Amino acid sequence: MTEKHSLRIDDTGFGDVRILQDPETFCYGVDAVLLAGFAAERLKGRSRPSRLCDLGTGNGIVPLILSHKTPIGDMWGIEVQEEIWRLAVKNAELNELEGRLHFLHANVRDIRTKPIECRSSGRQPEAACRVEHAEYPMPEEQSEPAVQSDILAELGGSGSFDAVTMNPPYTAAGNGLPAGNEARTIARHEVAGSLEDFLRAASVLLKDKGHLFIVHRPSRLIDLCELSRKLRLEPREMVFVSGKPMEKPNIVLMHCVRNGSRGLRILPELYVREPDGSFSREMLKLYEREIPVQDAASELQKEREGSVSAAGE
Repeated sequence: MTEKHSLRIDDTGFGDVRILQDPETFCYGVDAVLLAGFAAERLKGRSRPSRLCDLGTGNGIVPLILSHKTPIGDMWGIEVQEEIWRLAVKNAELNELEGRLHFLHANVRDIRTKPIECRSSGRQPEAACRVEHAEYPMPEEQSEPAVQSDILAELGGSGSFDAVTMNPPYTAAGNGLPAGNEARTIARHEVAGSLEDFLRAASVLLKDKGHLFIVHRPSRLIDLCELSRKLRLEPREMVFVSGKPMEKPNIVLMHCVRNGSRGLRILPELYVREPDGSFSREMLKLYEREIPVQDAASELQKEREGSVSAAGE
């Protein structure tokens, strides 16, 4: 890759983690930080996950943050844009994390498995059975059976991950205006992979009872819930995020469990900034910045209450 003058190295504020990024193509935003924090908090209190895959990883920011926040030893990232994928690889090298972070240049549409026998009939699954069992992620318009892809084999095969994170393009194909350049258009619009493509890939990769963490827009919430359940990714927790108190939410975080039991918890809403424009206490905690002394006691109490709640599930 030819070096570009626009490349820069930024301190993330998460320990010693630094990131190489290109403002002309892709720089991470608050949604990636929210996703990483949301996933880390929920994985922390469970049996130690050993493998995680980040779909649509961009320059690798979510695995980079998780390398600091969690002990997960084997993390993979999938990125369709070659130039941005190369940045992710360089970021693993920059932070000396080549042994923990691995990045593949691939399309989530290529993460697919062979058809399985229907558990109820013993026959090769018909279309309806494929939807029910969600272990044959063949696009509905495709009539021929898919074989296990080389990409899936390189990732370790189906059902090989404890957790998946994803920050897919927010805008459905054909909606909205194109971004200023091709890289941003691909990152923001479903031109290289739809929401269903991302969720199908997650369903293939996750072990039974594995955890999926998603960041998206509230405007796509119905699509998100409908497709997740269709693919046996049961929504279990949801958090809405707004810019400031009393503003309508513009981000939603969702936690799903593959073949999980039904029952969705709507958690208290988060907001990014206080009315005066300063970061909220929740965001300061998420970014691991110092919380004002007068708020420290209340934050500690919240953590204790959250631990008790999690232990009771």
